[in-house]
Amino acid sequence: MTEELFELEKETKNINKPMTKWARVIVETDEKNPKTVALITNVDCESAPGFRVRIKPVD
Repeated sequence: MTEELFELEKETKNINKPMTKWARVIVETDEKNPKTVALITNVDCESAPGFRVRIKPVD
């Protein structure tokens, strides 16, 4: 994990407000022809083999 991601994870750890304004989040590789590694919606989350997505529920 890069230092920026580590810091962002630390800074947002205690946020308990649901995200809005997004229908879905697509995580891709940074290539000329990007590959999707994860797709996150309000009701589901799928990731490519070798990747995992952790979701923090709202209390």
